[in-house]
Amino acid sequence: MRDGWVQTTLDGIADYINGYPFKPADLGEVGLPVIRIKQLLDPNEPVDRTETDTPDRCLLRDGDIVFSWSGTLAVRIWNRGPAKLNQHLFRVVEKKGVYKGIIPLILDHAIEELEEKSHGTTMKHITKQTLLPHKILLPPLPEQQRIVDLISSVDSYIEALQQQLERAKRSRNAVLHELLTAGGDDWEESSLGQLLTLEYGKPLTDENRDGKGFPVFASAGVVGLHSEPLVSKSPVIVVGRKGTAGSVYWSETPCFVIDTAYFVKQISDIDSRFLYLLLNFIDLKSVTAQTGVPGLNRERAYSLRCNVPPKSKQLEIVNLISLFDGDIAQTVRVIDEAKQLRSGLLSDLLSGDHEIPASYDKVIGAA
Repeated sequence: MRDGWVQTTLDGIADYINGYPFKPADLGEVGLPVIRIKQLLDPNEPVDRTETDTPDRCLLRDGDIVFSWSGTLAVRIWNRGPAKLNQHLFRVVEKKGVYKGIIPLILDHAIEELEEKSHGTTMKHITKQTLLPHKILLPPLPEQQRIVDLISSVDSYIEALQQQLERAKRSRNAVLHELLTAGGDDWEESSLGQLLTLEYGKPLTDENRDGKGFPVFASAGVVGLHSEPLVSKSPVIVVGRKGTAGSVYWSETPCFVIDTAYFVKQISDIDSRFLYLLLNFIDLKSVTAQTGVPGLNRERAYSLRCNVPPKSKQLEIVNLISLFDGDIAQTVRVIDEAKQLRSGLLSDLLSGDHEIPASYDKVIGAA
């Protein structure tokens, strides 16, 4: 450990203030938004609002650090305007001598070890008794600021890549929409029931999956591996039946499909890759039952109308969209590599064994 670094605890760098225990009667459609774990992690999640008077400590302002300690361990910097913080979330306030920007990095770095100490089987959580004494290394204040600046430059690069990815996805979907709605004299009006059948998957519990071989698909995608496939002929198109109903997945290999999903059996001469694009384009979620656990209604899905071009046009569409998908996949790989670089860099910087070279200051300043 280098000079100026000290060993301390998470309690030594910040105070952790729990949110307010709102009751159903406190919630409505007016007032400030109430932020739960879902809203913290996903800005698109719908929110309840409240006019209930709460202590000022439960008010969120832009720039506040929020730590989710129940269900999902995560840290975020709040940037969506005034809001009320619900229980199961901590507002994290830095202590004297600690640079505010270093706290999210230290918490983010500590999450993997904290998860190993978490309690509960279905909904894991971290108590203050576990969180506060967790040991960390704290650099001197000038070094804290330099670490934050360096990681921020990497984060800016990752954010630029993610924006590039979103633009590529929007362009791809716009082109696909244009291609699938173009129509023509040689296109045939059909229904899904004339193109395919949706076959039920079979139960395969976690304990019965042996962890090797072929992917196991559920309604939310791949959930494990198993040595014996249920569907031996590939490629396979999988459709979510319960839960994430209407989601569509592609497997290049044989796979096992469990009973929360369907697998597609083609009963027409349609190209399988085109059928996959078509299923993603058609609004399968429009024929899901929304009461209780969302479920895809198979008979209503069969009734959905679609226009199918001749085989040669199907292949043209598939090949063009494949170019977009290749670019998207490459951008995803670059983002994953950048995130791995960030993780490794942060680990090195917080270890106390590595000094940021002076030459990096020029790089940070130019970012």
